[in-house]
Formats: sequence, C-alpha cells, structure tokens
Amino acid sequence: MYRLKIFTESFLSLFAIMRLTGMSTKNPVSAIAFLIILYIFVQFHSDKVESHIAPGDMTLATVLSVLFTIFTLSARYPVMLGGMTSMLFCAGILLLTGLGLLITYYYLIIWFLQSASLLKVTGNSYAYAWIPWLTALICLICWLPYFLYEYPGVMTPDSINQYAQVIGAYDLSNHHSVIHTALIGMFYNIGVTVWDNAHTGLALYTAAQMLFMALTAGYVVRTLQKADVAMPVLIAAICFYALVPYNGAYAATIWKDIPFAGCMTLFAAALTRFLLRGSFAASTDSVPKLKVSEYFTLLVPYVLSGTLLCLFRTNGWYAFAVSVPFIVTAYRKWFKVMLPVHLITILLVLFVKYPVMHVYEIPQADFVESLSIPVQQIARVIADGESLSADEANFVGQMMDLEQVSGVYQPDVSDNIKNLVRKTGKDYLEAHKGEFLKMWFSIGIRHPKAYFDAYVDQTNGYWYPDVSYEVGLADGIYPNEFGLTWQPLIRGNAIAKIKEIIFKLPEMIPLYGLLWSMGFIFWLILLSAALSLRMGRPANALICLPFILLFATLCIATPVATEFRYAYAAFYALPLLILSPFVHDRQL
Repeated sequence: MYRLKIFTESFLSLFAIMRLTGMSTKNPVSAIAFLIILYIFVQFHSDKVESHIAPGDMTLATVLSVLFTIFTLSARYPVMLGGMTSMLFCAGILLLTGLGLLITYYYLIIWFLQSASLLKVTGNSYAYAWIPWLTALICLICWLPYFLYEYPGVMTPDSINQYAQVIGAYDLSNHHSVIHTALIGMFYNIGVTVWDNAHTGLALYTAAQMLFMALTAGYVVRTLQKADVAMPVLIAAICFYALVPYNGAYAATIWKDIPFAGCMTLFAAALTRFLLRGSFAASTDSVPKLKVSEYFTLLVPYVLSGTLLCLFRTNGWYAFAVSVPFIVTAYRKWFKVMLPVHLITILLVLFVKYPVMHVYEIPQADFVESLSIPVQQIARVIADGESLSADEANFVGQMMDLEQVSGVYQPDVSDNIKNLVRKTGKDYLEAHKGEFLKMWFSIGIRHPKAYFDAYVDQTNGYWYPDVSYEVGLADGIYPNEFGLTWQPLIRGNAIAKIKEIIFKLPEMIPLYGLLWSMGFIFWLILLSAALSLRMGRPANALICLPFILLFATLCIATPVATEFRYAYAAFYALPLLILSPFVHDRQL
C-alpha cells in the first residue's frame, strides 16, 4: 500500500508536469522524469523527512499548495487541455492535473519549510557604520550611466501628464499622485529659477530620486547589520541594489512608483527595526525605551515612509490601512508608542487626502478607473461575440459604443475600454453605480468563462511566474507638445546595444530570470511569510504583509496585467523580505 501510494503520487506529479509543459507522452524524457520524481518522493516519505515535520507544516503546505495549484491551473489551463472540447475529457484532465500539482507543490513546500528553517544567515557581521554609506555610494556610481544616458530622466506619457500639471497646461489631478507632482514641480522651479532650464530642473528631480533610493538601500543594509546578518549576505544585498539593471533604470525614471517603492521598503525596514529592538517582546519590561537617536533613525523614517506610501499610490493606502490593526495588535505590549505612531500617520494621510485636496479642489481618480476589471470583463463578453439580453445591451450601450468594443478591446490592458466609457458613458455610470454592479453580476452569471478569462488575462502577471513582459526598456522622453526632449550625455549605438543586452539576459539565464518575475516574487513572499509562521515568529511575517496586500490590490483593480513598476516595491524590498524569517529580537 505504501509503495502504491508513492507510485501513484509520482505518476500524478509527472502527469501534471507533462500537461503543464506540453511534453508529449511519447517523449523518452518522460520516463527519466518519472524515475527522478519517484526517487524524490521516496526521499520525501523517508523517516528522516517525516520525523522533522513540524505541527504547522502540513497546514501551511496545504494552504499554499492549494493557492499555487489554483494559480497554475487558471493561468495554464488552455495549454493543459491542448484544444480538447469534450467537457468530460476537459474535466478529467483538469482534475488529474490539479491533483498532480497539489501533490507536487505540497511536498516541495514541506521540503522548503524544513530546509529553509535550518539555514543560518546571521553571525560574523561587521557593525561598521560606514557600510550603509558605502552602499549608497556604490549604488549611485553603478546607476550613474543610466542617469547620463537617460538625461534628464525617462518620461513616459504618465510623467509628461504630471509635467503638464506642473507648468499649468493641465489642471491638477490626483489620478497621478499630486504629492509626487508637487515634488517634480519643486525641482522644476529650481531649475527654471536658477538656470532658466526646465530640463535641468527635471534632472535635479531625477538626481534627488536616485539619492533617495540609494540611501534607502543603505538603510536596508544598516537594518540587516543590526539583525547580525552575515557579511556574505550583506554583500549579496548590496550587489542586488547596485547591479540588477532594473534598479538603475528605474532610479532614473520619473514615475511615482519609484519613490513609492523606496517608501514601502523604508517602512518595512523600520518595522524590522521595531522587531529587532524587542518591541514584540512578551512583557513590557523587556521593551527598551527609545533612545534619542531612534526618534530620527526609527520613528521619523517609519512615520514619513508610511505617510508617503499612502499618498503616492491609492493601493498603498489600502495596504497600509489593512496592515495597521495587525501591527498594533502584534506590538500591543508597546501600545503607548505604536498606537500614537500609527494614528499620527493616518491623520497626516487623511488631512492631505481630504481637507487639503478639498481646499485646492483637486479631483481624485474617476469612478471608471476603479472599475478596470469589471468593465474589461463586460467588454470580453462582447468581444467574444457572446449574447446580451435586451436590458443588458441597453444598459451597456449607455456606457459605451457596443460596435467599437471588439475593435479596441485588449485582453491585458483596460485603458481602451475605460476611455470608451469616458467618451460617452462616464456621467451615466456615475449616476447608476448600483445598477452597474447588478448588471455586471447578471452578465457574469450567464458568461462565467468570459469573465474568468478576462480576469486571468488582466491580472496573471502578478500571481503566475511564467508570464512574459518587458522591463526597463523605456528610453528618454516620449514625444510631447511641451518642448521636452531627450538629451543624453552619453550616447551611441554601443551604449544602446549594451542596455538592450543586459535587459535581455533574464530571458536567457535560468534562475536569474526569476528575479524579474512578479508572480515568482509574490510566491516567494508568501513562502517567506509561511516560513516565519513555521518558525514561531508571527511578527516577522508582518514584514511581508503590506507587500502581500499590495499584490492583492493589483489583483482587484489593476489596469494592466504585466506592469512591472506597479509591483516594483516588492522587488526593492526583496533582501528584507527574504531574510525576514531569520531575524531575532535583540537589543540595538
């Protein structure tokens, strides 16, 4: 019975892998793969492995394996079915594939939790205070070529829209964070006032952004030093910030997403410092009082980064607001500090979002923007040629021109459909919000597959690793009507070719490409949080929580399926997130 169980599990695992990869049943590699899987599963069922399974391992592995199986089936089911049309055959294939994936993920997660919990990444660290400053300097040196090549900074249509608000060509709007627009405006005004040159002002902004991101990297490294992380790991973290190309390219790009990523990373690092100083201790007496220096190195960064991450992106506000109750509850032994700190942050955010913006009559993003996924699902039904009832067609027709939907619909981007709604039906939609939700639900009940496919195509880049997209290839200043032009200080075909090559390497080098995958990073954050829970460190898991919620918000309302910058915060905080399970409470 024992051997039959292992054989069955190995066969189902092989079946799932072959359906997932499209491998032919006649391929001799399948026999080799089966023997390898059989050997691995025998090892998984050995006493050596089973005797080390902690009480919570099976629960964590079950939850994560179910999630990963759902993600994989959702993203790859067309490949798994291979063009089959029989409902019976399709159901059988998906059932067997799902079982195989569930088994495979389950044992891999068990192995990960056991193996990772034995890793030792602390000890023999150097506490030199100059290492973080050296980190920032190394980052700036390594990022300098990007700045010189992209001078005065990469500006896409979003950036140009903000610039137009700065110079008064467009009305102010919080569709793109007005706080970020104000920062651009501050440096623009310096450039125009002192040098009478808008490009110089934009370059000053880019340089300031690069400095902020470099100092944030230094703050992370200093936090890891305080956690006694081993020197080779610190060096790896420094190399990640300085040498991974998207960090340099994004540091020289004028998007709100970049300082947002820095603020979210700074927030996570400060939260880690709360943990390290014993603020999650079992008794109040064991929590040391704040030193004077910590008001500047801990509380100020925590409040400032928390406030700005809420103001730079709306989903940052949601991620922060949902995280706060968990953080305050976890640190309830230090309630007298943690509660005021979070209340101050929330009050600052609310003061800017409501009284300030109301006084200056700054409009927020419209209602259509929040409906990226629902309007895309309705458009998918129409684009697929599915039928609508007379009432449904009449209502949707009030929102958008039905005849144009098929021509403008893009599965992975909702902008065309949203603009179609804005053209003719924005006011109607605003006045019939409740009716819209009822109609959206009614259409979905009759066309679930179209809704499901639309959702997957609209979000899969954030929750499934194997999705292709370009990262960091935007160059210079896009065409515009405001006289802004790309003015590279270093140029030539050789420079362009070098950049093209380094940004194509992830497509060629195994494992390295995973560092560029939003879906993989999401899975890695979930695994990191699970490892913290497995090791009995729930406060460590809280470091991952805001980033998990960030991905959750993207899965609820993203306008683009594969926009790397939306999830860039998780990449910039990656050294903290990976190492979060291994840090311990200790006096600073």
